[in-house]
Amino acid sequence: MVMLAIVLSVGVGNLLVRDLSNNQEVRVNTRDARRFAPRDRIAILYNGAMTASIPPQISAISIQRLSGGTGPAPPVNPWTEMNARIIQRRGNALLVTNLDDGSRYLVNSPYNRFFCIGQTILVRYDRIRLGNPPEVDAVDILPVCGR
Repeated sequence: MVMLAIVLSVGVGNLLVRDLSNNQEVRVNTRDARRFAPRDRIAILYNGAMTASIPPQISAISIQRLSGGTGPAPPVNPWTEMNARIIQRRGNALLVTNLDDGSRYLVNSPYNRFFCIGQTILVRYDRIRLGNPPEVDAVDILPVCGR
């Protein structure tokens, strides 16, 4: 299987890339990571297996830099946004329901005391940690009016 991607960051033995087919971030395990730089456009050959972790991971069989120079710069603020309703306050966290799909998340934030149960908020976060419920560390929480 081949994935076309843009390199977001280079680690020791891995790359964080953005899959161009679905805009998803994927960690690519490879011994050749240091050959690449952020913004490189690459083609990754892998066996089709992908972990269910966040971000998902694949192991590269081979990686080739594509001609045509570098891709667009990674986003300046690469966070994800979630419209949510607060259903419970827990210590330094809020238990919320995602208004798009009904799933529940624990949103870690030292500012939870400024929000009320039943309030609709916009949560900006960068990563989801698996758990029951899954957890996110809020980059920003904004009240949403008129919902």
